[in-house]
Amino acid sequence: MVHRESSFSANQTTPAAAKAGSAARGSVRRRSGFVQVSYQTGIAQDGVPFLGWGTAFLDYDNDGWKDIMMINGHVYPQVDNYDWGTTFAQRPLLYHNLHGKRFVLVPPVEGTGLAETFPGRGAAFGDLFNDGRIDVVINVLDGHPVLLRNVSNDHHHWVELKLIGGPKSPRDAVGATVYLTADGMRQRGDVLSGGSYISSNDPRVHFGLGDATTVSSVEIHWPSGNVEKLRLPAVDRIFTIEEGKGIVGQLCVLCRATAAEHGRAAKPHGAERASRNP
Repeated sequence: MVHRESSFSANQTTPAAAKAGSAARGSVRRRSGFVQVSYQTGIAQDGVPFLGWGTAFLDYDNDGWKDIMMINGHVYPQVDNYDWGTTFAQRPLLYHNLHGKRFVLVPPVEGTGLAETFPGRGAAFGDLFNDGRIDVVINVLDGHPVLLRNVSNDHHHWVELKLIGGPKSPRDAVGATVYLTADGMRQRGDVLSGGSYISSNDPRVHFGLGDATTVSSVEIHWPSGNVEKLRLPAVDRIFTIEEGKGIVGQLCVLCRATAAEHGRAAKPHGAERASRNP
């Protein structure tokens, strides 16, 4: 048997060479502008058996920090015939953002949408019920669409902005950027025309506010180049803002529900029957 020695043996590395190598790697990182931190931030290990398609940053619990959701499904149905540690139908993965430090996987509790398995492909994210919670519509291969409604039990506040461009901007305001400051925290949101894999998301810009009950400032950079600064009079609602005109409308589903509940509570017992039988 012939034993071949490696041309790059670990015991041949001198301290000076190691230092030079480290400096060279650091130089490459600075030039590239990117460093691989998937494992350090907690989004790599749990995703190994999954094949991802639709993906998005979303603040599902309105705490002001963008979380990550990934929709999964294998390419080949035949994987179910082998013990490869993966399946054709796969469950979604939701990673909770711990204040920008790292992400943790939200457990797939039985009976919830995170425990459902399907060969997912495209995913569109948006506030379908106008309640400030981002929902997900999923395109399933050879199956019916799946709707994951956000039923997070948090009590955080939020705002959403529907932007309408002026004469020199696209009417749908695609390309606009919004900077919102609340409770000392500055966030950015963009109006985009596309989303993830073969999908387009809700064009309204969504901001989770955590426990903040007021918004300090909103700064909108329109595609035309105009910059507008304004104040929002309240939270937990959707504001329509038109370039050059400011706030032109608002929608508060929670306000309507609260008013209806108060109306039922205030109605005296038997009042409805009395009104029908004077």
